[in-house]
Amino acid sequence: MYFPVGWPKLLSLPIEEDDSLQFVAANRERSLFAVLTSQAVYVWYCKPCVHAVSYRRSDDSVIVLGRNQYAEWKPDSTGLAVTTTGGHLLLYRIDHEGSGSLYAQKHGRHRRESIEIDHHVVPAMKVSLLGTLQIPGGIKSIVCFKEELMVSSGHGILQRIRWDGVVNCKMTIAINTIRFSIDLQQSRQTQLDQPGVYFNNIKYSSLLGGFAVTLADGRAGFLTAPTARFEPQNVHGVWAQEVNNASCIAINHTYRLIAFGCTNGQGMVYTVDEITGSLLVSHRLALSSTDYPDASNAAGPVTLLKWTPDGCALAMGWQNGGLALWSVFGAKLLCTLGGDYGFSQDAFRDNPLQIKSMEWGMEGYHLWVTTTPKKCDSTSADVTPFQSPGDLVQLQFVKSALTVNPCTCNHEHLFLQGEDKLYINTGDTILKTHNDQTAVPSSPVREISPVLNPVGPQTHVPSVLVGNKQWQTIQLPIGYLSANWPIKYAAVDRAGHCVAVAGKTGLAHYALFTRKWKLFGNETQEQDMAVNGGLCWWKDFIIAACFNINESRDEIRLYPRVSNLDNAFATITKVPYQVLLVNVFRDILVVFCVDCHVTLYHIERKDTKPNPSAILTRIQDLSLTNFVPHPTSLVSLTLTSLRSETASGKLPTQSREAESLIVNVAGRLMMLQRDRTKPQHKETVSDKKKAFQELPFLAPVVLASSVENMWAPVGFSKEKPHLMEALWLGCGAVGMKVWLPLFPTKEDKPHSFLAKRIMLPFKLQIYPLAVLFADAVVLGAANDVLTYDPTSPCGSLACQQGLPFCVMERTTQIYLHHILRQLLRRNLGFHALEIARSCISLPYFSHVLELMLHEVLEAEATASEPIPDALLPRVVAFIQEFPQFLHTVVHCARKTEIALWPYLFSVVGNPKDLFEECLDAKAFETAASYLIILQNLENLKVSRHLATKLLDAGLDHGKWELCKDLVRFLRAIGPNDPESSPRTPAPINSPGIFPLSAATPKGENKAAFPFSSSKGTGQRGRSSSYTNPNYSPSTGTEKQKSVSPPSQTPDRKNSVHRKDSGGSSDEFFLDTILCRHARKLLASARLKDLGMFAAHLDFALTGWLRKERLRAAKVEDPVEALKKLHHDFMWPLPVFALLNSSQIQLTKQSDRINSSSQTILDSDMNGIAVDDEADSGILATSGSNNGYMPSTASKPRQQPTSQSEDFMYVSKTEDAVLKPMLNKAVCTDEVSLSTSTTIEMTSENSSTLGESEYSLLDDTSWGSSQQMAELEVISQELVNKGPPQSEEEIRYLIKVFSEAACLEWSLLLAVLLKDPVVVTSVVNTASMTECPLEMIGRMREALSYLELWADTECPGYRAFLYSLRAQAQVLTGIVISETAAKSPSKTPPNTPTNPTPENSIAGSEFSFHGSHGNRTDEESEDHTIDGDSESEVLEEDPHLSDDTTYQCQIS
Repeated sequence: MYFPVGWPKLLSLPIEEDDSLQFVAANRERSLFAVLTSQAVYVWYCKPCVHAVSYRRSDDSVIVLGRNQYAEWKPDSTGLAVTTTGGHLLLYRIDHEGSGSLYAQKHGRHRRESIEIDHHVVPAMKVSLLGTLQIPGGIKSIVCFKEELMVSSGHGILQRIRWDGVVNCKMTIAINTIRFSIDLQQSRQTQLDQPGVYFNNIKYSSLLGGFAVTLADGRAGFLTAPTARFEPQNVHGVWAQEVNNASCIAINHTYRLIAFGCTNGQGMVYTVDEITGSLLVSHRLALSSTDYPDASNAAGPVTLLKWTPDGCALAMGWQNGGLALWSVFGAKLLCTLGGDYGFSQDAFRDNPLQIKSMEWGMEGYHLWVTTTPKKCDSTSADVTPFQSPGDLVQLQFVKSALTVNPCTCNHEHLFLQGEDKLYINTGDTILKTHNDQTAVPSSPVREISPVLNPVGPQTHVPSVLVGNKQWQTIQLPIGYLSANWPIKYAAVDRAGHCVAVAGKTGLAHYALFTRKWKLFGNETQEQDMAVNGGLCWWKDFIIAACFNINESRDEIRLYPRVSNLDNAFATITKVPYQVLLVNVFRDILVVFCVDCHVTLYHIERKDTKPNPSAILTRIQDLSLTNFVPHPTSLVSLTLTSLRSETASGKLPTQSREAESLIVNVAGRLMMLQRDRTKPQHKETVSDKKKAFQELPFLAPVVLASSVENMWAPVGFSKEKPHLMEALWLGCGAVGMKVWLPLFPTKEDKPHSFLAKRIMLPFKLQIYPLAVLFADAVVLGAANDVLTYDPTSPCGSLACQQGLPFCVMERTTQIYLHHILRQLLRRNLGFHALEIARSCISLPYFSHVLELMLHEVLEAEATASEPIPDALLPRVVAFIQEFPQFLHTVVHCARKTEIALWPYLFSVVGNPKDLFEECLDAKAFETAASYLIILQNLENLKVSRHLATKLLDAGLDHGKWELCKDLVRFLRAIGPNDPESSPRTPAPINSPGIFPLSAATPKGENKAAFPFSSSKGTGQRGRSSSYTNPNYSPSTGTEKQKSVSPPSQTPDRKNSVHRKDSGGSSDEFFLDTILCRHARKLLASARLKDLGMFAAHLDFALTGWLRKERLRAAKVEDPVEALKKLHHDFMWPLPVFALLNSSQIQLTKQSDRINSSSQTILDSDMNGIAVDDEADSGILATSGSNNGYMPSTASKPRQQPTSQSEDFMYVSKTEDAVLKPMLNKAVCTDEVSLSTSTTIEMTSENSSTLGESEYSLLDDTSWGSSQQMAELEVISQELVNKGPPQSEEEIRYLIKVFSEAACLEWSLLLAVLLKDPVVVTSVVNTASMTECPLEMIGRMREALSYLELWADTECPGYRAFLYSLRAQAQVLTGIVISETAAKSPSKTPPNTPTNPTPENSIAGSEFSFHGSHGNRTDEESEDHTIDGDSESEVLEEDPHLSDDTTYQCQIS
């Protein structure tokens, strides 16, 4: 939970050339640092980090007494003891020189003007030599023992020396008189009678009551005595077993641990057994051989061990260089041996962090390091070699807020604190600051209900915090830091909106939504309080356990966030003893004091005006004296609703009170449950006392050991009761443990002996700092480095040390698969199934199953010995309960070595059967993954057969991307022997599913939906994959080039002829499949799918359609085909609009158009001018006609001068077109229908008017009602249009079908767009090209059927289809003329004849039904004559034909 950040700082020292750095030591408060060189003492002040005073010995003193070696501070910082290599003890006195100051801070313009206080004043100090004392045998180690110095000499003597230089001879201890044993009870005692034995390291712990020592021969032990005076005759030693190569010592007072560094590069950590007094191995500190191969031998012996001030981390240094940081119970946080701390091989071999001594700074924000002096040999002969004195380096760290302030709110967020910054992961905070839980400055933060939001992140938006890896950095205010550095406590509220900090005195808080700090307005109040017991949030109140400096008493204060930070608005409660820890559970405040008593208070909020207030009501006291060896050993405590059994689960979870008190005493977790066996005492005094009665607790129960952190949910969830009612423990090197509830089932009720909870351990790859209970995710932080190529001069730190820039990154890990695996191993599959089903909605649930299967498979398949009770069958049976089974198995197999596949599939089943199950379940992507497996396990014949089967299924269900990969996969197999043995799969060159042998050509269309408009549409390339030089792919249509010449199919590349008959047969088989599916799509009118099929699979659609235009491309049922097109392209059916009276009047005016105008209109409708591309049969869709005013006329046409004129012009056009039909109508319905649908037919045929018709419009007939009608028509057209993408696709298909001469589909697509220009172009193509008579007849019949369908079912199409009657007559004329030309007895065109079965269209070519599709034979006869008459009109008026781009000749 400690992480380095930023650049290391190099502190400059005025060191002489022949001097070198030796040692660094801090005083008790860690405000002063003594830096020793060989002959000088430098005293540094921590903040500001400046050199305060120094004392340099003379050269003669160094020669006589020896060089400086070690240093030890006096407890009151007024003295300093320095040992020398000559066996002398130098005692220095450090005095403050009056009231003067060496440095003083100059206030800027933002200085707080309340009172005059000098901040960060560095006092002027004086160092003087008090005296020297020679120790016989030399000084091996020195430690401060109360008001004396304990000095270990080389003669095996422990001398106690007072700070005035007087030796306390009566208390001198000889090592050979100390009795050592394994424990303090019945074990056999021995004495150290070997000659030359001495203590080379000694450390004292007042909390443990003894000295930890290492002997010169490598053994280690602990010295203790029954009394605190440590009389020589009562000293007893306890051996540390399993250690015979100890080199250094570090004692953790909080967790009561003793760490020994060993010469093999590892560390051993021991704990003191309180009953026997023996030293028990807690854990080992060893680097993983996987991450750091041979690191122990390369780094050398461990020379340095230093615990952080809070005891939560241990720094380790090696003789050959390198620094490691471990958590209190052995989780590795940092190691510089990974190679990132050097830029060259020399830098890696000579590690830049070759540490000689180190010391932690105040609150653990800095690590002071002195590096080993280095000899730099010069290559020049005229320059003498010199010795580098070493460097004084300051490493900067940030730490988790849980280290010193383990309140519940800090456990719910990833929250780190530095000396001047706070780091919080903002993913969840950013989300919540935009919802209804947003806190505003004028109102308090609304507390999130545990029912709605149990653990901070929104339960209905999973993994929101996981998705954001960015840190939000909050800079602490300079106005507060200048007087109160360093920051001791920090807390964030449950919503993540507000943070509070407390430094040396006072406190401050910050709101993320306002980005403003609040400080005390009265600086005197800030200086009169010091937070020393913790900080936490309760709703919108800050709870601080502080010491009132002015009145010398301990208090608990509650400050409202919305008010000014002032004591006038605070709720102050006096407490009899110093508070060490505070925590909040719902509305209960838990306070732990130095007298080892826990006090519970009830908090009640009062909405008083103008500022809210809170009331503390004491509930009860609970003594922990018998369970806590020392008050500082209690690391954390919290109230929870958890119990050791789940019988209380019958009660509603939201109504549960505090059920248990959980405390962490030096890493040992104990739970004190509420005693429900005793009857509850009923109070009759007041309602308050009735509501908050004392909670009697049972004796504590030890839950776990080696616990660093614990996370207990404060809410509940009916969907995930197991995860939300579990206790999560961080246990260092062991990983995590979860105390999981096992809810009883109906079958379990008779078995009362079954456990109700179970403790499950599991390993983690990260260090946990927060747990997202409902999301089954652990959050943490990790250190990363950014190397920097130094360009500065050689004397800089970057060049000399090569130290990198350190950054933090947020890490995550899923833990659900560990829990499921542990439950299955313990035959608790029912509970595992319940937990898994509650988490099935998680987006990474399938990944959880895959991780579990993979880990079990790796463990069992690579085991050296047979496993009697294999777990893999249970895991497979468990995964089969979920729909992700097939997906999980294949993904696990593809990420596993092929050698493990037989063991996997021997349990899960035959992969071919799993492939078939995927096809049955329509899981085609999963089935495709199985093809890779089958390609390696089966021969090529089986692989090709299964791939073909999957291709058929994928084509039927429109999986185009998958089918594209399958086609390339089949072509990549090649024409090898299908009976050959299974082979190794080809390498995959793309991130897709299937192995591809060739790269995609640059010209290939790579769009996900590769339809394109005709604008800019060029030749489409096709991609190929090759497995041998004799193979090149092509489609079946490309093999017969005589059928479709290149000039007619410009969208194909010239294919390469195959020389291998096997490859040709395989290709022909594949092309047959594709052609068959294209035929199926076309027969079912799925043109959209056909276009996507051709685009994704590089299918030569134009050439294939040209061959199939009289077979599969026939339109058997035009009405159903049009309906299918509407559905596939999401194109709405046109809506029939009723007209108002003004529109009907306008229609009546338009009925007065003369007959000559009608003749012009009829001629122009059938001979509309189109461009050259339309004449050739290819429709130009690049214009933006949209059916209103197509710009396809060959000569310019006068445009209306306004929208009103345009609308009137359109209205007259439609009426003119319908007028000839009205003259021939038999029923009056047609007359009314043509009148009522005048406005609807405006846009589609607006291009058929002549210029002479503008004179027919009168401006006086246009009014406001007509303008409204115009808007109605425009809006109606917009409603009838589909998506723009669909329109592009339709026009693209029209071009493709026109190029292939499939005019039936072109006509239907034009009707779908309601574009008369396209219809006219299709009719022109039919008249000018050699179009089969059968196709023209079906086109005419299609228009008749569509007109009948429009009359009966879809009136919105009636107007447009009526306007196409002229085009239908043209088609009829073409059919009649062609039929007459082929008939042996021809009838003159102007002579009407009755149709006969031999020569009529109805009898020979198609069933003709007239305009509505239901005319009788007589009506058909009349219509035929009518068409001939129209043909005569066209021939008699040649100047009209000259105005168009072609002449329609009818014989």
